[in-house]
Amino acid sequence: MPQFIPLIAGLSLSDLASFVSFFSSIAIILGALFVVFQIRDNKKLVAAANAQATAAATQASLQTEQMKQTNEIRDMDLIMRLYEFANTAEVQSAWLTVLNSGIGAYEEFEKLPKAEQVSFYQIAALFESLGVLVERGIVKQEVVGDMFLTQLAWTKMKPFLVGVREKYGDEESFAFFEKLNRRLSSESGMPPGS
Repeated sequence: MPQFIPLIAGLSLSDLASFVSFFSSIAIILGALFVVFQIRDNKKLVAAANAQATAAATQASLQTEQMKQTNEIRDMDLIMRLYEFANTAEVQSAWLTVLNSGIGAYEEFEKLPKAEQVSFYQIAALFESLGVLVERGIVKQEVVGDMFLTQLAWTKMKPFLVGVREKYGDEESFAFFEKLNRRLSSESGMPPGS
């Protein structure tokens, strides 16, 4: 710095003004270049952020689709397990008992042997469970409609179901079975079981 002072001291005021003006111009040019580079870098950052946001949106969409597929597989697995259970010898025997009993009133149900009465409760519980799964949106009603004979079960079991409600004073007994029957009947355009 001491060597620079004599150099400035020998300059006139107009030379000094030119000197300051020259350095100001250089500073402005350098500042403008800095701004240009900064804008260019900002554009790159914005483009990178945009690409990252697009990638994140795509990833979220793919994850949503994967979750949807996983849920569908889980739902199908659940319904297949229920279908497997429904095809066991015990449940099929109970189903045949219900189909062949031909009861027209709850009093006729009460005259059946205990093993046959249990069959009615087993089949009613199966369809009640299916009704709950459909009501909660866990299983699609179309799948249940395609795989189980809900309307036939309701028709054959209605005297028993109505009798249970009357005998025990519980109007909610097997309510999900009834809702399932109504849903499937309205879907097929047929009146709910008589």
